[in-house]
Amino acid sequence: MPTTKSRKKKKALKADVKTASGAVAAHVSDADGEVHGVGIWDLQVLLVKEGKFWIAQGLQIDYITQGETLEDAKKNFEEGLESTIDLNLRMYGNIDGLLVFAPNSVLQEAAKKKDSIKLYSQETLHEVGPKSQLALPFDGISYLVSQAA
Repeated sequence: MPTTKSRKKKKALKADVKTASGAVAAHVSDADGEVHGVGIWDLQVLLVKEGKFWIAQGLQIDYITQGETLEDAKKNFEEGLESTIDLNLRMYGNIDGLLVFAPNSVLQEAAKKKDSIKLYSQETLHEVGPKSQLALPFDGISYLVSQAA
């Protein structure tokens, strides 16, 4: 009598990729919606000093933070965006609400200050199921000076 091996059924992945003015956002999740991978590449971030604070404003997404130093503003942008992505995944199961351009006034200011724009990329892993109480760290963020058009 032949023996059979028990095989776990593979679960399908859901994927969504969006592009906007050179930036790419990808969202992949397991079929249960408990584990999500999010990648954002070539997002343009305007860095401007206003008073004693540095402002970091995403252009292809309407997300903004500040810091007392340029490095603080970048760090706050990275950590805050990761938390905002996590919150959107928990509440809506996707990142669609984040994928909205900054207001026209910000885009017009950015057009005047092209040298202040940096490129930003990150990949994050988010567990939104019952085991999701632990934060998952990520690496690989690079700020690159944009090429002036």
